[in-house]
Amino acid sequence: MICINFTARKLRGWCAATWFPSVDLKELCDSYHDEGEMGLPRELIDKILRYNGDLQTLKNCSLTSRAFYSADRPLVHRRMTLGFTSAYCGSRSEKLPTEDVLDQAEVFHARYLSEAEKRGLLRFGYVREVDLDLDIGNPENVLQLQHLRALETVHTLTIKILDLPMILPIFDRCFSQFVPTLRSLSLTWTYYGNPHQLMEFVCRFPCLDNLALIDPYASDDSMFVDAPPVSKWARPQQPLPFGGRLVLKGQSPPARFLLDLPGGVRFHSIKG
Repeated sequence: MICINFTARKLRGWCAATWFPSVDLKELCDSYHDEGEMGLPRELIDKILRYNGDLQTLKNCSLTSRAFYSADRPLVHRRMTLGFTSAYCGSRSEKLPTEDVLDQAEVFHARYLSEAEKRGLLRFGYVREVDLDLDIGNPENVLQLQHLRALETVHTLTIKILDLPMILPIFDRCFSQFVPTLRSLSLTWTYYGNPHQLMEFVCRFPCLDNLALIDPYASDDSMFVDAPPVSKWARPQQPLPFGGRLVLKGQSPPARFLLDLPGGVRFHSIKG
């Protein structure tokens, strides 16, 4: 009888996790944190799954048992993307024209994130990678969304269309949650008034190993702008890690300003 009850309880829990995602995922995952599968210890299962980069395979594995479900959650939900898809999902109930969805993207991003939070997908440090498309909605409002500001375990940040003259003055209100943990930063189509703004933004993240600057673009006179006073650009006193990958693409000249950083450039690979 005890065996039957235990099996029924496991089946009930697995069904709840599979078809009713509002279940408390943290409690569910913790309940199976030390259990393995197929005679394998949990530590080995974790290592096997981490080497699998196929998201669909991970999702399929999570449906096989509660032990796999528990091991898969941090991997399946490690990346969060805010762009057209999240805005569309947040606006689905209103059936608005595309242009209205794009104009009010921050509102629909907030709904999307709220629904994800209700299902426990944003809590407990699952999200480690964040992709932001700031080409839709109001960038200031998007960057200050409550659920985005609550993410404190992100190690990889990708940003498309970042307006540095607008964002740098409010940096702390937009990015301070990423400062202690960020290891990789990728900027695509970043606008800057002068190259020092670009370097100031990068240097606000003191733990960076990897950096990608893809097609940055500047005001027409940025090439002739002198370095700002030290008081206006808080150049770091200690060398930044910068021991990983550097990717540079585009015709703008920000790369030469990397040479002025304390400790110079120490990337183990550089790709142009």
